[in-house]
Amino acid sequence: MTSIKIEIVLILLELYIKFSAALRSTSLPIGGLFNGLTLPSSVRVFEKMVQKSSTGFYHGRSLESSVIDSYSISLEMCPFTSDNHGIAALIDARPTDGICDTICLLCNRYNVSHLSIGWETTETLPTDLFTFQYHPPPNLISKAYIELIKFLQWDKFTILYESEKSFKYLEEIINNWGNPNEPILFRKLDPEGDNREAFKELIKVAHMNYHILDCHFSNVHKYMMEITQVENSTEYLSFILTSLNAYSLNFHELPALMANVSTLHLTTHINDVKWKDLGINTDNEPIQLETALVADAINHVEKAIRGMMGDSRSFNFMNVPPPPELCVRGSKTDYEEVAWPLGNELRAALTQTTIKGFTGFIDFDEFGRRKNFHLHFSKLDGNSRFVSAGSWDSRTNIITTERIVNDRSKVLKPNSKIRIATKKDLPYFEIVENSNGTFYRGFVVDLIEAIFKQIKNETNIELEYEFYKVADNKLGNPIPESKKWDGIIGDLIEHKAELGVADLTVTAERLAAVDFSTPFMVLGVSMLFKQTEPPPPDMFSFMKPLSLDVWLYLATTFIVISFILLICARMSQDDWVNPHPCNLEPESVQNIWSLYNCMWLNVGAIMTQGCDILPRGPGSRWVVGVWWFFSMIVTASYMANMSTFMRNNRRNNDIEDVKALSEQTKVSYGAVQNSATYKLFKNSNDTIYKKISMVMDTSRPSVFTLSNEDGVNRVLKGKGKYAFFMESSAIDYYTKRHCNLKMVGPKLDSKEYGIAMPKNFPRRSLIDHAILSLQQIGELTRLKTKWWEIEDNVAHCEVTSYLFEYTWDMPKMISSFPNTRKAWNLFLLLFQKKYKLLFSFESKHVTFYEALIREWRVSLNPRELHKQAAPPGSAIPASTTPSTQGALS
Repeated sequence: MTSIKIEIVLILLELYIKFSAALRSTSLPIGGLFNGLTLPSSVRVFEKMVQKSSTGFYHGRSLESSVIDSYSISLEMCPFTSDNHGIAALIDARPTDGICDTICLLCNRYNVSHLSIGWETTETLPTDLFTFQYHPPPNLISKAYIELIKFLQWDKFTILYESEKSFKYLEEIINNWGNPNEPILFRKLDPEGDNREAFKELIKVAHMNYHILDCHFSNVHKYMMEITQVENSTEYLSFILTSLNAYSLNFHELPALMANVSTLHLTTHINDVKWKDLGINTDNEPIQLETALVADAINHVEKAIRGMMGDSRSFNFMNVPPPPELCVRGSKTDYEEVAWPLGNELRAALTQTTIKGFTGFIDFDEFGRRKNFHLHFSKLDGNSRFVSAGSWDSRTNIITTERIVNDRSKVLKPNSKIRIATKKDLPYFEIVENSNGTFYRGFVVDLIEAIFKQIKNETNIELEYEFYKVADNKLGNPIPESKKWDGIIGDLIEHKAELGVADLTVTAERLAAVDFSTPFMVLGVSMLFKQTEPPPPDMFSFMKPLSLDVWLYLATTFIVISFILLICARMSQDDWVNPHPCNLEPESVQNIWSLYNCMWLNVGAIMTQGCDILPRGPGSRWVVGVWWFFSMIVTASYMANMSTFMRNNRRNNDIEDVKALSEQTKVSYGAVQNSATYKLFKNSNDTIYKKISMVMDTSRPSVFTLSNEDGVNRVLKGKGKYAFFMESSAIDYYTKRHCNLKMVGPKLDSKEYGIAMPKNFPRRSLIDHAILSLQQIGELTRLKTKWWEIEDNVAHCEVTSYLFEYTWDMPKMISSFPNTRKAWNLFLLLFQKKYKLLFSFESKHVTFYEALIREWRVSLNPRELHKQAAPPGSAIPASTTPSTQGALS
């Protein structure tokens, strides 16, 4: 009985062997190549999937090589594929470091599909037509990192690498970096050694905050540990991990690391039932890219074979020639003779077949390069795990944000006190010490208070802060022959402060060292001058528009024309009129044209005022008309010359723009040493600005000052011989407190004040939004009005425009007219009195002085409303015909 059972078992075993052989003869063989550098999980997945295959379209076996180099493995492939054990497709899970090695070349020679899990350079793929790269092409990966760098707003960065293959893998980043002023820094890392000196140089000396870390993902923890030992303030650092497996790392072992870390990856943290069926528990064992690509390659080749053979596989497989042995041969023709005939069909099927795998959409172009795939974008969160934030699409080259993941630095340091560096300079910051203690006041104090109050109102985040004055009281400039800065910028770079607030101009040089917030003030550079003292008014300045010769010719012409008019009026019969119109036959006629009236008419003409008497005769009228035309020309010329004279007198050779300043040598000019204002001229390509910079650099004694206040004092003491270049905001402040100062010329540029902060400051977005909100509600304008016009302002000077100044120069210019008129009127009055009294009283036995005293006594007595027509002792004048001359006079 026992022998019968044994015989039955042997028969069943023989039948199974025959069935298996028959099954293999009706399916395509595939192989899996593994060595000591591949993952054990990849081997397990391959074997599990081969065993579980129920379609019968393929059967496979794995080759685990004990050697690593490509040539030795190629020697092992010959016995592995001999004796009708050839393979139609080889899933190569070995890392190839971007090259098509001997195994790759053998597969392409024999028309055997080479399904590579590693990556290869794009230059060789068109010649290796039977190679399929399941790993995304490195040039597309590099484009994804370029977009990620733009998305994270990096302005400069370093590439930390372990081997030279990084230059091929990241070639697109290196070739397409668009900032020649900030070249990429490269540092090679030693996975077995100490890299702290390299990190210290990059972070502490070169002040690099952004880094691309291209290394094996298992070495990431080692490098991050060394960084935390070098830099305490890691919250300002940012990293991009290029390993597509880095998303599976856990950073709980690095609590001191507060840096922002980002990465891209093909696979995700997925608890898929399919993985459990393959013997992998995703809860305890994160799926790495190599294993996922092996699974996708098996599924892809299975679907391609099924599509190639169709449903009647038994019929199609009857005449399928077996694949060749993968052995090294002597010549190219030897390979061609034994190349697999169905290799091209399988290659075409693989190219046309698409699936949805563990690494996303599997699709290939005509050269075997993967296309139309997505990369997941993840960021390290506060729980030290990577969280998906979005994805990158290879078709659009765009990163799409799917969820907001807060920066790790914000989560780990939510309410730490913010140190604010500033410098003592009114109206921005002042330290006041009194009996109640020490407190701070100024524009920046109110500005920061308003910003943090706005942040609390908008986000309910209450941030604590404290001010301190930098030791050297400087804004910040590069220290010569070093990579360090002084002043506020230096403290921010050294992470002694989180914010820097002062009259800090946003420049390209400073932007390379620190970040700036949204500007809170817009201004420009202009010139500060001391107003020149106006000259004392000249009593005869009204005569200066015309030369002395012209005045003499005019007076002579006036007298000559008056005599000519007198002669013409006396000789013309029309100017002799009847003194009594009611008497039609008068005994005499009257002529009013005395020399006095002729001169009066000419004076009225030249003053454009006219006269109440006019000539009647044609000759006299012609003379008067010619004089009127002449008077019009003289008056117009005088007014034009007067306007020019007043304008020139107002300017008094003042400098009105930077061009006029550069063309003279009497007035020296300067700026604050090494300030942004000075560098405006130093770095400019404009000819005038270059000339100004050269003159300032070569002037002796030096025209530079240590602060704006020193420059203002120098202008005040310079008596109009020194001009100072400074920001218009500072000029506005000082001109409202020193009324003898003024701003001259237009603004030479446009610049902005911003709040400085270290690179990658986590609260930057909150500060930017708060500043925009304060601008919108007018709070920034109110603060500037308070500190520029109200606080500490005793003088309250009003800055006048040129037109206003010109208008008020006119009274100064013509102030001589009233004085001259008064003096001339007094002279005529005394002359008139003396003339009348002299001719009226000499014949009446009354002396001139007695008559003068009596006349002035009556005239100056306000109680006397009447006076005698003639003084006492004089006879009453005869009643004769009224004198027209006396009436008209």
